[in-house]
Amino acid sequence: MPRSFARPVLLASTALLALVALSACTPSTASPTVSPSETASATPATTEPPAAASIGISAEAITVFDAEGAPLVSYDYFQPTDEVVAGLTEVLGAAVETPDDGGLETPPGIVHEWDGLRLYDSETPGTVPDIPNHWVFVDAPTAGGLPIGTDPGIGSATGVKVSDQLSTATIGVTSGAPYIEPSTGVNTIVSQLGQVAIPPNPAASGDRHFFVIVLSNADTGEVTRLIAPSGDFGV
Repeated sequence: MPRSFARPVLLASTALLALVALSACTPSTASPTVSPSETASATPATTEPPAAASIGISAEAITVFDAEGAPLVSYDYFQPTDEVVAGLTEVLGAAVETPDDGGLETPPGIVHEWDGLRLYDSETPGTVPDIPNHWVFVDAPTAGGLPIGTDPGIGSATGVKVSDQLSTATIGVTSGAPYIEPSTGVNTIVSQLGQVAIPPNPAASGDRHFFVIVLSNADTGEVTRLIAPSGDFGV
């Protein structure tokens, strides 16, 4: 081969080898692989609110409890009755509503009834702390499919319900002498449970209290009705 061609061929070969070597040393620029866990958004866990499991009454409020005995919501006797009825309807279903003409000591009103629970809404507005807007009457051990009775600790550790024996009420109980109830002819005992003090009235003397009334059959000892709130004073 003539010498005039040797150097260019050598230079070209050397350049080609250098280019190949440089390509082998260049790092790969492939896109990183993303795992599904990195692309999928996390779904927050949802927690269902506790369900209503029972209803309790006291001299101060109507309370809805969960299965663990924790209070979910309470309605007192002086707040607007519409709020109380709406709240109980969410738990117990729609109430049967019946107008009531009242009586000698009871103003006219509307009865909202859920099976064993009746809420009496007086047409006369209540006044704090003497006259409630509404009262409750419990005539069965359940209302709207839920157990109902006094709050735990009122009358007994687990409360008192209709159909219990009055003798099981041993906490803070005051009972009167038996009498014949004129409207039913039943030998009846009136007891008071869960007494709470209310503010004094400057126009009246003496302490004043609200409590839960318990009616029971004096012959059988069975509790037949709960009423709240009831007071030991006149207005």
